[in-house]
Amino acid sequence: MANIHYIELLPLREGATQCEDGCDYICRLSLRGSLGMDNAQETAVLVQALIDGGIRKFILNMENMNYVDSTGIGTIIRFKKSLQPLGGDVVLLNVPPKVSEVLDLVNLKEYVRIFYAEPKALEYLRQAPAGQVPAS
Repeated sequence: MANIHYIELLPLREGATQCEDGCDYICRLSLRGSLGMDNAQETAVLVQALIDGGIRKFILNMENMNYVDSTGIGTIIRFKKSLQPLGGDVVLLNVPPKVSEVLDLVNLKEYVRIFYAEPKALEYLRQAPAGQVPAS
């Protein structure tokens, strides 16, 4: 069972002390356990509520994950697809080797960026302002 182990809002702009709304933050979701058919819907509902609240940039910290199946992968893909038109993005952080093997099988790494150092993930997400759709 995947549980949202921890939710943390990080300022989108370095050094910001007060933020006005959701698009001023990067949301770090730390997952644990598994992400699959039995629990992906709950994760999707939570993420959609955060998007509806204005959050546009996400870090999925997967260091405590031990399993992901096709339903979980589909959830990550839908998550990214729903953020793109809003100028948002999602990255994966600290993907364990066992989970990484599954992501390799479906070439998810070609679609979703993976980082093993949080400062690098934050730097990447801070490059483009939230709410701005990148040029295609």
